[in-house]
Amino acid sequence: MDNNNNSGVAIRRTSSSIISPTNSTTSNIPVEDDEYGEDFDLSISSHKRKQSGIPLEVAEGMTGHASMEPSLERIADDEEEGFISERRQSLPRIQSSSRLSSFPRPASPIPEFDEIFDGENRRFRYASSIKFLSTRNILILAFITVLAIVITIHTPSQPDPGVDVSRPVEADAPTEDGESHFEDVGPGLEFYTEVDHVRYYKSPDKMKEMKSEGPTPADRELGGMHVFKNVCLTNNIDAMSYENNPTTSLRGLIYFTRDQEHNSQRCVPCSNSENMDRWDGTYEDETVVKHKCGMNGLHTMYATSAGDWSNCILEDENTQLMKKFGQTQSPTNVTSVHFFQAPTFLLQFNAFDMESALFDMLMTYLPFWKKYELNEFPFTSLISHSVKGCISHSHHPFCELLHQMAAFWEVQDLSWESNENTLYCYKTLYYNQLGYNRNLEHEGHVTKDVFGGLRENLFNRFGLPRRRTVEAREKDAAIWGQDLLGTKIILYDKTSRDETHWTDMEAVITEAKSLDKYKDVTFVVVKDFDDLSVAHQARTFNEADAVVMVHGQHMANAIYAVDGTSFVGVGCSGTVPLIGNPRFMELMDSSYKHVSKCKEDNEDETEACTVCQDDDHFTMTLPAFEKMIDDVMAK
Repeated sequence: MDNNNNSGVAIRRTSSSIISPTNSTTSNIPVEDDEYGEDFDLSISSHKRKQSGIPLEVAEGMTGHASMEPSLERIADDEEEGFISERRQSLPRIQSSSRLSSFPRPASPIPEFDEIFDGENRRFRYASSIKFLSTRNILILAFITVLAIVITIHTPSQPDPGVDVSRPVEADAPTEDGESHFEDVGPGLEFYTEVDHVRYYKSPDKMKEMKSEGPTPADRELGGMHVFKNVCLTNNIDAMSYENNPTTSLRGLIYFTRDQEHNSQRCVPCSNSENMDRWDGTYEDETVVKHKCGMNGLHTMYATSAGDWSNCILEDENTQLMKKFGQTQSPTNVTSVHFFQAPTFLLQFNAFDMESALFDMLMTYLPFWKKYELNEFPFTSLISHSVKGCISHSHHPFCELLHQMAAFWEVQDLSWESNENTLYCYKTLYYNQLGYNRNLEHEGHVTKDVFGGLRENLFNRFGLPRRRTVEAREKDAAIWGQDLLGTKIILYDKTSRDETHWTDMEAVITEAKSLDKYKDVTFVVVKDFDDLSVAHQARTFNEADAVVMVHGQHMANAIYAVDGTSFVGVGCSGTVPLIGNPRFMELMDSSYKHVSKCKEDNEDETEACTVCQDDDHFTMTLPAFEKMIDDVMAK
């Protein structure tokens, strides 16, 4: 056959359903020229057949040959489609070998390809569709589609941040300061605003009922610290005006339980007249209030809810009983509640007495501090009602000591409001029992190594000039050529305060300086420790070889003194101060001597003692003073 024949032909298909473009037997297939012609019509017609949906097996059956021979007779498209339609209906498999010829067909309502695309646009439209459906473009479309699906799946729905869509919203619910929370608890709804792990309730009635737990030991190996769950704290406002020994260290603990709901005095704490060293101890006031009293510094009250406690204390009988016990509590009328969710440490001490704070709080807490600084603190926040902002910004002497020793590292110091209406509650409360190791009676609780480590820390933080141990000071003296023979004695008479004071101290010191035996002694008189900063007080004690002072809280500065320091307490009372405890002096590698009122038979004045005009004023004779100083220098 002439390969250049451009006339329309009928093509006999081979047995294969796929025509290979590299097969030489297919060279007679017309190829589209640059110019329009009959071959273009043929290609369109052939393309149309492929789209007509005729199975290749059917086509072979209709032709009856293994191949297709060219025919000079053009087959009309309408005839072909009519034939196929008829055959599809009558012959599921055609075995006849009749040749295709013209078949009449009914008019079709579907427009023909030629009718849609005229000769001018046909080639452009056909070529464009082929180009658009290229493999590269299909892959690009597939990638864009997949990317859009992935973005849609992984983009979370973002509700309005100002609205909690999971809970109902009350009309007056505040949303600007935190999340609004509601929980169905029976009769009403719990509603609060939570900010920084603190839930703020506008009314105690909005809190769901709590059940308290504890106390449980914070550490099975160490005593003195207890853990409570779901409790509230109140402040004893009578304690700061006690005639004797006013204090800021007393708290009320509201313990939530239904065990006491029929006890009308459930909300009244016991008095502070007894030493309550154990939670489960038995004390005299229990017969009055009909419940357990608690422990030192933490007097227990019982209630079923915050609202129940608030209503209970307002009953006249209970109000009067609390006044009688010196246990009036604040807040007095609860209208709001702050409920702390993070584990919180209760920092409690007497801010009016530095010496009491040292022994009541620190001597209990020290072993826990040593353990926690090596591992991790179990609490993340701290509350101090004794001194507001004690760890964060207060310059109170005891707070400054805690800050310098890094007693709580990065634990957050919680702020609180001083008002009569806000109750403070805690999901987990750590209580360092007040006075647990006040007299150092728990052997091994505070070891010499732990206490020495604390003092080394303080010496470094305050930049104190003298090394703590005698060996270290002797080594420094050898290096720097210093003379350690001189003696420096610090004296304080407390005349600036309305308390017990030494009226003629400076006069007797002047007399003593004239004596030759004291030529190497430096006497330093402190007018008022309240005029000195904490660092200055620490340095004053650190530079002393001996400290002679009237009894008082300033004696707590002994913690900054070097090992081997001699301490002398002077006064009328025979009561030895806390630093005079032999166990404490052992921790300090130091000594203490107590000088009190002279006995009546001290006619030869050989005793170091005081002459007392009354309980608040005393003097000392020169012989008695010399005896005292000689004893100090002998050590």
